[in-house]
Amino acid sequence: MRIALLTAGTRGDHQPYLALADEFATRGHQVAITATENYAEVVRRSGFEPHVIPFNSAELLESPAAKRALSSGKTLPFVRIMLDTVKIMAGERGERMHEVLTEAVDSADVIVSCASTLPWAMERGGKTGQQVIGVLPYPLERTGEFPSSFMVKKMFSSRRLRLASYSGFEFAYGVAYRRVDRRVRELMDLPGRPRNPFRRIRQDGIPLVHMVSPVLLPKPADWPDRSTVVGAPILPPRLRGAWGEAEVDPTLTAWLDEGEAPVYFCLTGMPILDPVGACDLIAAVCRRLGARALVAVKGEGYPRGIGYDRSLFVLDSFDYDRVLPRCRAVVHHGGSGNTHDVLRAGLPAVVIGVHSDQFFYGWRIAALGIGADFPYPALTEERLHDALVRTLTPEARDRAAELGRAVSAENGVRAAADAVERLAATASA
Repeated sequence: MRIALLTAGTRGDHQPYLALADEFATRGHQVAITATENYAEVVRRSGFEPHVIPFNSAELLESPAAKRALSSGKTLPFVRIMLDTVKIMAGERGERMHEVLTEAVDSADVIVSCASTLPWAMERGGKTGQQVIGVLPYPLERTGEFPSSFMVKKMFSSRRLRLASYSGFEFAYGVAYRRVDRRVRELMDLPGRPRNPFRRIRQDGIPLVHMVSPVLLPKPADWPDRSTVVGAPILPPRLRGAWGEAEVDPTLTAWLDEGEAPVYFCLTGMPILDPVGACDLIAAVCRRLGARALVAVKGEGYPRGIGYDRSLFVLDSFDYDRVLPRCRAVVHHGGSGNTHDVLRAGLPAVVIGVHSDQFFYGWRIAALGIGADFPYPALTEERLHDALVRTLTPEARDRAAELGRAVSAENGVRAAADAVERLAATASA
């Protein structure tokens, strides 16, 4: 079978699709995969030649202006980021994106798409008759069991308001991206106006396969049969090297051996404006807790290496599979990849959500009794200290270890591949 895997965005979008490409190739399928410019080399190191989308997610999420917008927690700056995205996608670069995606899906039997490329994929499927399947690392289907984390930052109990949050997000998305959707239809020579992508998913019965652990996302009772939850999207160990994480620095190993298990702080997905100040805050919190800190960072300005009287080790990246089991708890932004890796390691966590699905994963970690959550703009020394006090308890650790064993037994990548094969066979029967 010829399978086109369309993904774009951050590492959280690319990593599960790369694992899926590896699984499909192992099964003998012909695989075409996309990647944005900043992840194309990772895909190449994994043994695939990507169709490179002329876009770099760092442009919109990691620039100083973007970090100020995301760290503010205000709506208007985030809207500006969305409008900048629309400007790119509706312009000349958008035409090149269309050409790349068209090349990737040419002659494919099945188009498997992430959320950001799904509107394009549905238009393509409507034109050519190619089957389209959404494979997602977070919930997108509307439900009355929790609100849309793309619209709100806090969990609330009203079922009516939860459903309303999805309507609000779908409307806002439709308005913001209408220009892009119209341009896509023009490029495909399709008549008429575009439909709201979320309404189209429901009307056309597009299957949504969620690569999420049912521990974190028990399938809501009001989801249709076409939406499934298949398990944690674990990265195969052989692909760690593609991300530069196959080796563990001997200096890190020696530091870990020096004392008690540290608290791991993953800052790579947070809009840090003051790198040194962030490390100072972590050092102050850990001093009060009597803990050491392992800190992963991305970008310039951080005091990398061992510092703060050897209580902090600041570095770029490492092999989660080997190092996380040597930690006692984790503080992270709540991306799907981090959340699943941390839970699989049996560790409690503090989730400091920045945007989108990160809030959902924070809600779930708190609801499961294995940590705490709060939005990034609320980050202070006192708030982080109190959250870690609630997280570093024997009860949270035991519960996280119990759930970690369940998640470790899952293979969401294999189950997602099974689902795609099954759906393709049903469609062709």
